[in-house]
Amino acid sequence: MGFLATQLRQAFRRLARAPMFTIVTLLTLGIGIGANAAIFSVVNGILLKPLPYPQSDRLVSAMHTAPGFKIDNLQAAPSTYFIYREQGKTFEDIGIYQNDSVAVTGLAEPEQVPAIDVTDGVLPILGIPPLVGRTFTRADDSPGSPDTVVLTYGYWMRKFGGDKSVIGKTLNVDGQIRQVIGVMPREFRFLDRIDLAMILPLKLDRAKTVLGNFSYEGIARLKPGVTLEQASADVARMIPIAIRSFPPPPGMSLKIFDESKMGPRIRPLKDEVVGDVGKVLWVLMGGIGLVLLIACANAANLLLVRAEGRQHEFAIRSALGASRGRLALEVFLE
Repeated sequence: MGFLATQLRQAFRRLARAPMFTIVTLLTLGIGIGANAAIFSVVNGILLKPLPYPQSDRLVSAMHTAPGFKIDNLQAAPSTYFIYREQGKTFEDIGIYQNDSVAVTGLAEPEQVPAIDVTDGVLPILGIPPLVGRTFTRADDSPGSPDTVVLTYGYWMRKFGGDKSVIGKTLNVDGQIRQVIGVMPREFRFLDRIDLAMILPLKLDRAKTVLGNFSYEGIARLKPGVTLEQASADVARMIPIAIRSFPPPPGMSLKIFDESKMGPRIRPLKDEVVGDVGKVLWVLMGGIGLVLLIACANAANLLLVRAEGRQHEFAIRSALGASRGRLALEVFLE
């Protein structure tokens, strides 16, 4: 151990006597390693880590394709949502949601805040319980029921200072008085939405539902042991049922839905959240890896040049009895 410490001290002295070589080598390796560490942290956080929900591998995006109209990604609709929830055999539950922006008045200055509209099953599907209060029930999501709202942790802290007595209070949201029934915990994040202020129930009316309006995002949790292929087959079975269970919109016929040749598009929810960003990040990671490889090659060339300049020194030390192994160890330690 003492021998190794002595060799390390000598290596540091030699490097200190060649400051330009040492600085250039450190910068070359530092830039390559730093760039790789930065990109890998992004890749790890976005692509490698699972979504921050319990058993997130069972979360899927429930969408469609319409090859008859050359549409690869057709969103969900109220008609498909009701049929899949009522007759599905592979989902524990399914829900739909859409992005929203609402005006809140009565709390200091009026403001426009980002929100999201969900069916009652969406938050339970994600599996994150509220910090305070409760989330939506089927009654909250029914037409004609009292208007309710769930707050995110950030909005709760910003507007109410973390006061738990906010449960039961009312907010004026888009001119409607809504009762606060719950607050989500700090760690809750709705997929890729980091600026969310509140969550509202959709309150879809099944009796007034018609075909079409494919403008919602679909999310579901698979039953234990169910594969994507089984879920896709189940959805393919229910698509004709949905088309025949609801009337077409005024001015349209069922023919257009038959011509669309709708099919299932069931994907892991993580793939849907990441989207095309994943491909870009992998390409970027590969490019930065090449930068590190070039940095290592440049550092190796610098060391070879330095070793070439020390040949006379090595020859003298070898003549004085230094073994090849000891000389190699010194170069290795540097």
